[in-house]
Amino acid sequence: MTLLAKRSIIKEDKSNIITLGAIAKEEKMKDPSVTNATIGMLYGEDSKLFAFKSVDNALNGLSTDEKYAYGATPGSKAFHEAVKMWVFRNYYEEMKDNSKVMATPGGTGALSNTFSNYLNEDDKALLPNYMWGNYKQCLYENHQGFETYKLFDDKGGFNVADLKEKMLLMKKSQGRVLFVINDPCHNPTGYTMTSTEWDLVIDLMNEVSSDGTPVILLHDMAYIDYAKEGFEYTRDNIYKYKRLNENCLVIMAFSGSKTLALYGVRIGAQVAYANNQETLTDFAKANKFSSRSKWSNPSNLGQNIIIKCFTDEAYKKSFEEELKMASNTLVERAEIFLNECKNVKLETLPFKCGFFITIPCKNPDLVYQKLVEKKVHIIPMGNVVRVTISAISKEECKKLPKMIKEAILASE
Repeated sequence: MTLLAKRSIIKEDKSNIITLGAIAKEEKMKDPSVTNATIGMLYGEDSKLFAFKSVDNALNGLSTDEKYAYGATPGSKAFHEAVKMWVFRNYYEEMKDNSKVMATPGGTGALSNTFSNYLNEDDKALLPNYMWGNYKQCLYENHQGFETYKLFDDKGGFNVADLKEKMLLMKKSQGRVLFVINDPCHNPTGYTMTSTEWDLVIDLMNEVSSDGTPVILLHDMAYIDYAKEGFEYTRDNIYKYKRLNENCLVIMAFSGSKTLALYGVRIGAQVAYANNQETLTDFAKANKFSSRSKWSNPSNLGQNIIIKCFTDEAYKKSFEEELKMASNTLVERAEIFLNECKNVKLETLPFKCGFFITIPCKNPDLVYQKLVEKKVHIIPMGNVVRVTISAISKEECKKLPKMIKEAILASE
């Protein structure tokens, strides 16, 4: 006999990323020659977890209160403005008054709050068919479901046509649409949308919402600062939100975990943008309530590191320089990996930049097992395997494609 509530009886974390990542970590501790390409954290060429010196300096400069005192549930005003300044950059002055910020424990907190407050019970969110699996768990926890749209069209671009078809079906079935886009550096594929694709998404949101239907875009921007196109390109795309009508809302899920490599500090934010002040007032009220009930208050330490790194020019300059170096390292690793894929004729899903490269295969679990035998750990997901290039060296990037190709051929 279980004492669990009915909905909790079937709860089981079926995400294999954390589980397989823990196995890989343990194996590498026993044998340094093991390749651990599982967990989405940035490692240096020396296989040590990467840390920004500027972030460490900011941390060391904090007072006891700035590190350990309780923070306000929504986060401090200084944190809100720091995040806006970073996310909007050159467009801060134009966009700040049409935005609100809510501090959260990492990007996951931003996702959870958004699902909680913009879908009714039994409503569904629209997710890309290639996705980070925790979206689904967040929805289940909130008594909600999901449908998927095809991420790619036949030419390997963003599939606006399928997104439109699924948005119209969802509009008809539940009277509102909440859809997720993870861009740039999509997890798990590494795809980054073009400026034209973003224009088409904005047009689509305006079209679907033109009769008053609420349309909410949950923009998961966890990897925004690792796009090889640079800060200006990604912020130019964010600026397009100014074209949205007043029935639309964008909630950007910002991750301090990824941008500042503060993985264990758990600091992030919901950044809402709307051309309707009532929508923003509602956002602040509802999400403050949810935050208080779920985690009470966010990391004060994390907030104050971000304030220093995003607003203090001395810290900001050195942080941006280090961030560009980290991003360039990812670009170099990707180039090496993809060149070797061409050499061994190993297919990948469309990739532009980021932490991950994804390879389609028929038997991903068997491919995983065969690679483990060779002391290589990757993540099997559905009909693909995901390789975390952020966690491996350039040398490992060079040798892995051939090993993966051989494992795929042996598994068929």
